[in-house]
Amino acid sequence: MLSKWRFSIVGIVWLTGALLAQQLPEGKWHRNRERSIDIVHYKAELTLDMAAARLSGEATIAFHPLEALDVFSLDAFNLNVQQVLLHRGEKPVELDFLPHSRSLAILLDRFYTPHDTLRLTIRYNCRPRDGMYFQPDPERPGERFVHTYGEGGLHANWLPIYNDVNDKFSTEMIVTVPAGYAAISNGGLLEKHTATNGEATYHWSQTLPHANYLISVYAGRFEKGDLDPAFGTIPLSYWVPEGHLAEGAYAFRNTTRMVEFFSRRFDYEYPWDKYDQVAVPDYAIGAMEHTGVTGHRWSVLRDAAAPENFGPPLFRQYHDFWTADGTISHELAHHWFGNNLTCRNLSYIWLNESFASYLQILWDEEDLGRETLMLDRQVALDQYLDYVHSEHLIRPLEYHRFDMPDDIYNEAHTYLKGAIVLHMLRGIMGDEPFFRAMGYYLKKHQFANVESSDLLDAIAEATGQNLDWFFDDWVYGGGHPLFEISYTYLSARRQIDLQVTQVQPLVDGQDRFTLPVTVRIATAEGMTQHRIWLEEASESFFLASPGKPLMVSFDGSGDLVAEINFEKSLDELAYQALQDSLPGQIRALRQLAERFPVEAKTMEIFNKILNGTYFWGLQAEALVQLGNIRTPAAAQALTRALKSGDYRLRKAAVMTLPALGTEAALKPLSDIIGKDPHADVVATAIVALAQCAPEKAAGIIPRQLGRKAWYDEITIACLVALGDIGDVKNLPQIKPYVEAPHNQDVRQAALVAWKKCAPEDPELHRAL
Repeated sequence: MLSKWRFSIVGIVWLTGALLAQQLPEGKWHRNRERSIDIVHYKAELTLDMAAARLSGEATIAFHPLEALDVFSLDAFNLNVQQVLLHRGEKPVELDFLPHSRSLAILLDRFYTPHDTLRLTIRYNCRPRDGMYFQPDPERPGERFVHTYGEGGLHANWLPIYNDVNDKFSTEMIVTVPAGYAAISNGGLLEKHTATNGEATYHWSQTLPHANYLISVYAGRFEKGDLDPAFGTIPLSYWVPEGHLAEGAYAFRNTTRMVEFFSRRFDYEYPWDKYDQVAVPDYAIGAMEHTGVTGHRWSVLRDAAAPENFGPPLFRQYHDFWTADGTISHELAHHWFGNNLTCRNLSYIWLNESFASYLQILWDEEDLGRETLMLDRQVALDQYLDYVHSEHLIRPLEYHRFDMPDDIYNEAHTYLKGAIVLHMLRGIMGDEPFFRAMGYYLKKHQFANVESSDLLDAIAEATGQNLDWFFDDWVYGGGHPLFEISYTYLSARRQIDLQVTQVQPLVDGQDRFTLPVTVRIATAEGMTQHRIWLEEASESFFLASPGKPLMVSFDGSGDLVAEINFEKSLDELAYQALQDSLPGQIRALRQLAERFPVEAKTMEIFNKILNGTYFWGLQAEALVQLGNIRTPAAAQALTRALKSGDYRLRKAAVMTLPALGTEAALKPLSDIIGKDPHADVVATAIVALAQCAPEKAAGIIPRQLGRKAWYDEITIACLVALGDIGDVKNLPQIKPYVEAPHNQDVRQAALVAWKKCAPEDPELHRAL
């Protein structure tokens, strides 16, 4: 699942004092849910009433009792149950049942034992409040799309079912829809039958077992496009609203390569019948990995001119962790980690989401190169640290105390930190042992539920490596180390004395950390590399250095999940900014801008990066850091960047212009809004202009609202800007955008802007 929470990429600051307030989140303790039956097969026959947003259904369930019983309960949220039949012999037996608002108690005709296999049918109807959504078609008034989303226990709103993750079973979905509609679900399509009135019935069968929340139904006026089969045999398709086939073909163009890459990387071929992807308006979440049929919000559809962002456009970041390809690869990755191996309860959700998040980084490494992996990892680290600094919350990846599912799906920990913890584990183990262990873990536990200890044991069995210490610190423990680093060059001994101190507060959930780190020493005589182990509060390491260091790089490749405070001279930072790996370069740029903003050498280094052939992500970071320098030379560099052929660099420059002040930013931003060919840059400029010249922005926005762009991102930017301005006089411009047919992110931006302008407006509360 793609998380819905986002955090700022920039602005990491040293808040050592604030760290003293770090604490673990509170909540009730979660154990594996006990159950009295084991479902073997689940078949639902559903008729969708699109106009009334209702369904009528029959659910036929084959199961074994897990104990001797004559009564058991299923989860059923506000279902109107009409009849329950037990199939025994030639004639079904009608059973008594006791419906409640959130459950259905079924009274069997006698006691049954675990040796028995029972099959019963439940006839019911409902108007789902959650889990199944009937959404208006924004392009065809009076039409609707249907999609489902069950993570966190929502499917009991439309299915009588055992509603937790620790039971797996095969499924069939037989769905009847109006004429002209298609119905899509898990597994293979066994049959499509069209009645004389045009109604169509689709019979889908998922033969391999999966958890209930992965069941899906989509219905609407879709067109289907086919992709090249993976390995020539695995069917891959996409379903998009009518008229959007070309955008679907572009959006999902890399899917075949992704399936083949993950299959090879883990030595475990994609195991499911097929892989469909469905794009629908007003999707309940960013995206969802239903088995063999992932759902996406409509914003995944794009052409080559669209930005790489996915979902709500971002106007204050130069790189988004959730790009379109990143999201597509994340949901696909769940078909190994999440759908195949499924966490036993949500306390172990990191085994689903951290893995899928890391696999999307692996896809970027495969498709775009190692530097993009490093940039993804830096973004994830920055956003995680931003969260800890602002919320003062830390927690282990495996965590059993939470009140609501949303609490454990925290993006900063479960997605971002978990992904870079796995990257750190890969660096510690080495590539070959790491991927071999992950493949062994998949094979050993395929189609089963797993806990963190299963992964630990699989690593030991596959590689012989005992990683108890790592799991203690990073899976069962929380937080991260904060390092203070310094060194002295000992010329007579041709060594450096490297001093490393862990200064993070020792609080519940966060202790001292044990971990290896790579230190590289660059001298005129060459480069030496050392691997040292850290475990004490303060340690000293004597490391060979063939000459006076030009650079001492502590974790320059960015393997560690840590904060590193390593003050250096201007000359060493200048060398590091040009010569280190990307994470070390970014740390050097940030320190140059913070500690040496007016030094001529600082701008010399920045200009070398901006005018050279360096990775675009490093150049974008340099542009953002110019906002902390604010000299005339910095302003000139930003102005030059506005003419870059790479829209991402123009966007980074636009983001930074307000830091130079209104006088310096006003004309360039106004020109960008009127002339830049890329909508993402225009949208970012509108938000930036509101930041530094709100009156000028308020005058420009009426001409930009409704301007045609991918996913209406310019309109979204206008609404964000109006919210930032916060003037109640702008409400007449905002209110028309809170209703359909505007897309969900336009409506959300309008509501947020309205709240900022008039938080006590009674009309706003009615709109909410």
